[in-house]
Amino acid sequence: MFLKNNNMSKKTIVISGINMKEGGILTILDNCLQKMSDYAVNKNIKVIALVPDISQFNYPNIEYIAFPKAKKYWINRMYYEYFYFKKLSKKLQPDIWFSLHDVSPNVFAKKRFVYFHHPTIFYKSSFKDWKYDYKIGVFSILYKYLTKINLKKNHTVFVQQNWIKTEFEKLYKIENIKVCNPEYTEELTTKTTVLEKDKIHFFYPSFPRTFKNFELLFVTIELLDSSIRNKVLFHFTTIKENPHKFAKHLYSKYNSMPEVDFKGWISREEVLKLYNSVDCIVFPSKLETWGLPLSEAKAFKKPILAANLPYAKESIGDYDKVSFFDVENPKELAEYISDFVNNTIQFQGNSATFDKNNQLNDWNSIFDYLLKD
Repeated sequence: MFLKNNNMSKKTIVISGINMKEGGILTILDNCLQKMSDYAVNKNIKVIALVPDISQFNYPNIEYIAFPKAKKYWINRMYYEYFYFKKLSKKLQPDIWFSLHDVSPNVFAKKRFVYFHHPTIFYKSSFKDWKYDYKIGVFSILYKYLTKINLKKNHTVFVQQNWIKTEFEKLYKIENIKVCNPEYTEELTTKTTVLEKDKIHFFYPSFPRTFKNFELLFVTIELLDSSIRNKVLFHFTTIKENPHKFAKHLYSKYNSMPEVDFKGWISREEVLKLYNSVDCIVFPSKLETWGLPLSEAKAFKKPILAANLPYAKESIGDYDKVSFFDVENPKELAEYISDFVNNTIQFQGNSATFDKNNQLNDWNSIFDYLLKD
């Protein structure tokens, strides 16, 4: 464990993200600390960040404490959250303890906040989940109870979407919930990637998790008329040469399909070039707290075929070029794809139906809220 910087200030804020080491959760932690670093300038506050690895962050105006063992074993994290942090909070004496990763630790602080972004508590796991990605099954059961511990001791629970707020209110009987949309900055490119000119190209940018519903697309392809199948090519990222058990299963079973292009890990630049080059984004995932590819597809003004689920509709917001399909109905999706290829599709469109006035839409707004007396 290592502590650096030693500035004293009026209000002390602890931001905890000890298990946020990779993927989307690391992005959340990194974005938060980057914004807080700028926010803290000329503010009478002291910011302490609890992180898995100090070398991942170099933002000024923040003190860092590292917990490299937190991610290694689940029991380590439980020890830190429910035992060690109580001792640490006595030492740090924070005015605000902001837990960025779903659980509400045992701490002493004037005000506590938790940021919830783990959707598996609303997910009913299947045999496939247990077979190929057992952690999804474990989390779908365990997280409901872990989330409940100390939950009502928080001043506010932050969630990313209105549908999660509604489900939280039903599940935990609490009302102190605030919707905080992820701060999304459009990242566009004018560059393209070379694709087969005689094909209609569909793109599903997602990591191969079982709940991402990849198989629906492969079953859908098999339902297409041969005249349509000959015209389409579906592109997938992070599957080829991926050691993840489910990725290996997908590659082994479906790589021989001529309508499928399995890519491995590609750079962010290549992903953006694909967005700019393909004809349509398809997104069948059964579970998301936001669905960032939907925001990205919209930014590129691409047609979208998306899961008919609350997360997708809320992520997309007001948009004309979108239709929604049942995540258990490949026949319905096949009809949409056929209509798209034949240029006869009539998009359903989507509009935001929730009140945006009471939401927090960027990190600075969240920080203002934390510090509000």
